[in-house]
Amino acid sequence: MDRKALLLCITVIALLLVQFYQVIPRGEDVGSNKARVSAYFCPEDGCSQVVIRWIGRANRSIDLAMYSFTLDSIGEALVKAKDRGIRVRVILESEKINRYSEYGRLKAAGVEVKLDRNRYLMHNKFMVIDGSVVLTGSFNYTWSADKKNDENLVVIVDGKIASAYESEFEEMWSGVFGR
Repeated sequence: MDRKALLLCITVIALLLVQFYQVIPRGEDVGSNKARVSAYFCPEDGCSQVVIRWIGRANRSIDLAMYSFTLDSIGEALVKAKDRGIRVRVILESEKINRYSEYGRLKAAGVEVKLDRNRYLMHNKFMVIDGSVVLTGSFNYTWSADKKNDENLVVIVDGKIASAYESEFEEMWSGVFGR
């Protein structure tokens, strides 16, 4: 899919979400029981800092499926979450593991990390926190995505949507693909 087509798809999804959910301004704290959606754009909104803030708010669990993950600051935040008793599980695309990847750091710190076993690319970019918050979008956890590229990060606070993402994560974690 070329860049224009991808941006069009993301725009359509964002517009649909806006129709169904109350959109809150960038950076506004979420605190009601209604579903809420926040949109952030890199590099101007500092997407990595948004991710790190949400990791810091986790109380029980963080499940992450990420295509490319080389950003030390997010890796460090996940290790800190694990160290404070949060269950952290990470699935990474095996073709994106290299000397810059956070794979080794997470594994060495005792974070549960798996490499995707799908024979095709695992191109997901999502995190589920405490079964109720989803972080998703085009944002890979890389320096370029955070500081140079035009990227987006969508934060969805909704148990039903989080449940759908959690189901997908559980399938991937157990090695099931496309069901």
